[in-house]
Amino acid sequence: MLKWKYAFLSLSVIEFAIGFSNARPSVFFYLGLPLGAILFCLFLIFQLMEKESALYEQEHRTPEPARQAASTPPPSISRPKQDTNPASYRTHSR
Repeated sequence: MLKWKYAFLSLSVIEFAIGFSNARPSVFFYLGLPLGAILFCLFLIFQLMEKESALYEQEHRTPEPARQAASTPPPSISRPKQDTNPASYRTHSR
């Protein structure tokens, strides 16, 4: 993935240079700026997704039991069930 990222960056710089050049012998030179912008956007997407893809790869490299133990939520504290029937409330007499 690292090679693709820098390939997009270098191609976008080349395309921007072609687009900003004054020598335009062909119609294809007019495609320099749009292609440079598209390739630069692809470089930015690869740059932003680099950490997420590393976490994804690390997650899938761990063994299955360790992954299940890490994904299991801790047990919640159970409270005793309260009686909601008003007739069963105890009255305190003095």
